[in-house]
Amino acid sequence: MTQQKYNEGVIDSVTEWIMANLDQRLSIDDIALKSGYSKWYLQKLFARYHNETLARYIRKKKLVHCINDLKDSNAPIISLAVKYHFESQQSFTRSFKHVLGCTPLYCRKRQLDDETKQAMRESNDPCVLCRQAGFDATERAKEVVTPLARNDRFLPRLSCVMR
Repeated sequence: MTQQKYNEGVIDSVTEWIMANLDQRLSIDDIALKSGYSKWYLQKLFARYHNETLARYIRKKKLVHCINDLKDSNAPIISLAVKYHFESQQSFTRSFKHVLGCTPLYCRKRQLDDETKQAMRESNDPCVLCRQAGFDATERAKEVVTPLARNDRFLPRLSCVMR
């Protein structure tokens, strides 16, 4: 029983260390070295404690912290990808969309009131609050326009354009 409590204490301290160092390059090998466990055993304990893998947990926390940077600054998306140590803007955008459900650009353009922004900063899942806030008036006013035709034929790729 005391071994389990000790393991929980180690996982708690590792989790706190991860949260304090999200802007650093975090490798599982370095975290395992800090914890004193092998990387395999640490990942097993971490997954049992948090119900997700260590790598997924780190990626998700980095992306959630990135939301505040997206909303509060005009820094280019590629600079945020570099800040949070993603390999490229493409991998950053792919991870962002997979984990959070929208692209970084859409997240940045989404206008929220001050109360919702404050609640997002304090939340573990800010995307839920963003979705609950609904679309603002500028997003509702957008109309879907079909592409222009050339020689009475549509362009080879049909897609809708938001204006």
